[in-house]
Amino acid sequence: MKRLVFCLGLIGLYLMPQTSEAQIISPSDDGIIPDDPKHYHNNKVFDYPYLREADMLWSTRHWERIDLRQKMNLHLYYPVQAIPDRKSLYDVVIDGILSEGTIIEVFADDRFEIPLGLDQVRGYVQMIDTLRDPDTGEILLVDTISITSKDVKFWEVKSDWYFDKQRGEMKNRILGISPVVENPKTLDRYNLFWVWFPDARYALATHVAFNGHNNSSRLTYDQVFHLRFFDSVIFKEDNVYDRQIEEYKRSSTLDQLLEAERIKNNLRNLEAELWEY
Repeated sequence: MKRLVFCLGLIGLYLMPQTSEAQIISPSDDGIIPDDPKHYHNNKVFDYPYLREADMLWSTRHWERIDLRQKMNLHLYYPVQAIPDRKSLYDVVIDGILSEGTIIEVFADDRFEIPLGLDQVRGYVQMIDTLRDPDTGEILLVDTISITSKDVKFWEVKSDWYFDKQRGEMKNRILGISPVVENPKTLDRYNLFWVWFPDARYALATHVAFNGHNNSSRLTYDQVFHLRFFDSVIFKEDNVYDRQIEEYKRSSTLDQLLEAERIKNNLRNLEAELWEY
């Protein structure tokens, strides 16, 4: 009987409400949870697992284009104007290069052979246009044209797909990302620059993207890319001619989309065919 009473007493103590310290928040926290312990403030970039060449059974290289007009990709485009708790992907990258100094490896090409300095990147982002008098050559007007988030129409991603024999799975490793912008004056579209993705991971891991399904579980931009939380279209696969899809599928854009889908399906089927029973 005493043992039963003792057990019931322990259960009662366990079920009693536990007292805890009061959680103090302020208007600067902008929410019901204090801002300091939020996960993205203390994020660390986890190193990629070691990959032996002998374990890479098969690989291919893809270039993909992310259309920011699609609903699936709006979290990479908005907000156009940075707000205290969020920035667009373009603002994260630009601030990492020009202000924070967390992104250093910036290149003019997707082969990462032509490095760009800080002043060169700043010249690409802020272009100076001068209006001169045709007769005297005197400068009449100096205008600065800035490339901002609203001018970014696409993001291009260069990545390698490979089958890891040791882990038995198909993996994707992103090598570089590039904003495709529209010049506000000429309306021409072009790649602004290419960023070596491993060098940009710290900046991406310390900024969050909007999650429309659960506001308390936002993903960092590093997680967005590694989880492939975006919709993209393949516009080039590594080939002997080094051609893009549009160069050999010229009849219509529908044929280009079908070719991109064929490449994606081949990748999916290959992963299943590489298994042996």
